[in-house]
Amino acid sequence: MDVFYRLHSVFVILNYRLKYDQNTSVIVHNANKRAVLIPISFHSRDPQILKRACCVYVRPLVEFSSKIWSPHYKYLIDKFESIQRYFTKRLFGLSKLSYCERLTSLDLDTLERRRVICDLVFLL
Repeated sequence: MDVFYRLHSVFVILNYRLKYDQNTSVIVHNANKRAVLIPISFHSRDPQILKRACCVYVRPLVEFSSKIWSPHYKYLIDKFESIQRYFTKRLFGLSKLSYCERLTSLDLDTLERRRVICDLVFLL
């Protein structure tokens, strides 16, 4: 049986083994839907504009209450990184670069690094 905790009109899903796998799946699914819609919804193909749209519309889904459910298994971390990896690969002129090169050219951090920084700031 799953337990739903409502935090600011968003649910955090926790199963009876105190795991957030279902929560992770829901977040990744919703974030992927938004990441796919961003290039379709904007007329501009400028990577900087689309990057900013991703930071506004996708990142809040991925980072909301991450202090509670932050993944520590590699397969869950990769699920979250796949969102940003897929989005940056679709940007004009960046498809042939590696993931690290795409992040560097867009001046972005990995989502895992952002979660770690957020956790450290929270602890200070």
